[in-house]
Amino acid sequence: MSELEQKHLLIVYHSQSGRNERLAYAAYSAAIAAEPNVDVRLRRAAETGTRDVVWSDGLLLFFPENFGAIAGGMKDFLDRTFYPVLERNLIRPYAVFICAGNDGGNALSQFNRIAKGYLWRSVSEPIVVTGRPDEVVFQQARDLSTAFSTGLEMGVF
Repeated sequence: MSELEQKHLLIVYHSQSGRNERLAYAAYSAAIAAEPNVDVRLRRAAETGTRDVVWSDGLLLFFPENFGAIAGGMKDFLDRTFYPVLERNLIRPYAVFICAGNDGGNALSQFNRIAKGYLWRSVSEPIVVTGRPDEVVFQQARDLSTAFSTGLEMGVF
């Protein structure tokens, strides 16, 4: 399969406690195992830019809720890439995974408004978990990335 035919999944995460980082790594491993023809890139939000979004055919985002809002690191990524991505009219499918200390509702609401501005489209119900992730939560992350990479490979989104 040529580079032009290959699909690209970008997994972006922000984590201070390490929870979202571990979830993102679990998702990354599952996506690679599920679809070897999908090129998967795992990036910290602080190190991710417009070039990564342009490269991608879809985004999977992992971030915590801080003080009832989108964590600053993820918000910074979204702020830095918004206008350059918007200028390119890059409509991308996405899925979001929020590991929250509260209920995650406000962080999700904020993210949904931002994603609408980007013209991105959700391809999965958002996953919002509270507290310390257990094996069930890690399996949710793996299942989400497997479904996402399979959907990209099949051309579903």
